[in-house]
Amino acid sequence: MSANRRYLIHFGTAMLAYVLVLFGSVAAIENGELSGWSAGLASLTPLVPALYALHAFIARFHALDEFQRRIATEALLWGAGTVGFATFGYGFLEGAVDVPRISFTWVLPAIIGVFGLAQCLLYWRAGR
Repeated sequence: MSANRRYLIHFGTAMLAYVLVLFGSVAAIENGELSGWSAGLASLTPLVPALYALHAFIARFHALDEFQRRIATEALLWGAGTVGFATFGYGFLEGAVDVPRISFTWVLPAIIGVFGLAQCLLYWRAGR
């Protein structure tokens, strides 16, 4: 089986499990079935399939050739740096003016999104 196919199977399985666990934990908390520490622990259960997705991503990274690794690494730096600086600046704004609070839950999806965009741009630039 190719590395791409293996990655898609493992990552897809992790994302399906993530969605199911997320909806299950939210439903249990909102229905009042859990409270206090049990609700807190239930809120963290989606991290388990998310960690499996991270494992799939890292395994796929190890299967990349040198050029693909360089692109992925630079794209990850752009993702982390861009989101890091944006949240850093937003933190200063929160201390100075009345702006809406943003949940930390959005940081990882933002990094992944900027990583994907940066990776596309870097491949495009390398292909010119």
